[in-house]
Amino acid sequence: MPQDDPAFLAWLRDLSGALHTDLDGHFGAPDALAFFQEVFTGHGAAPPPYFVPLLDAHRRIHAERTVTALLAQVRRDTGRTLDVPVVHEWPRNDHEYGEPVGQVSVGHEQIWGVAPADIAVGAAEGVQCLLADRDRLVWPLCPDHRTGPHATRTPAGALWVCSVTGHVVAPIPV
Repeated sequence: MPQDDPAFLAWLRDLSGALHTDLDGHFGAPDALAFFQEVFTGHGAAPPPYFVPLLDAHRRIHAERTVTALLAQVRRDTGRTLDVPVVHEWPRNDHEYGEPVGQVSVGHEQIWGVAPADIAVGAAEGVQCLLADRDRLVWPLCPDHRTGPHATRTPAGALWVCSVTGHVVAPIPV
């Protein structure tokens, strides 16, 4: 299994240093670790310029799935057909450290997660904030309090959590 492979672990350390991020923090989620293992198994110890486009594509695909499902829920709940863009900027080499940096965003929310549930939480926040800012629409609503819940990553996954009492309102589609 790659997670026990010293080459895999060295590759993760190299990526962490080059990208100035703690990739070890993503290992709490088995699906994030599975993504890194899939890349390592399929592409080898890809250096950052080759890895970043794979990570960006992973984030974009999962964000688009979540946004599509959320907008279908918005339509069912409100009868309104709205659009929320998922914007993908290709990696470029003008990052201050010289390593390629790409960006996926939903509305004004940048997507930084690796695990699909983390990506879904970021996408849900982007949808919710853009609908509030642009359309003056509070969505979704907690049925008990008529307030907007918070998109939250929990051990159970991506959830809408009531901002008043903290109870689970609904799952966020992943």
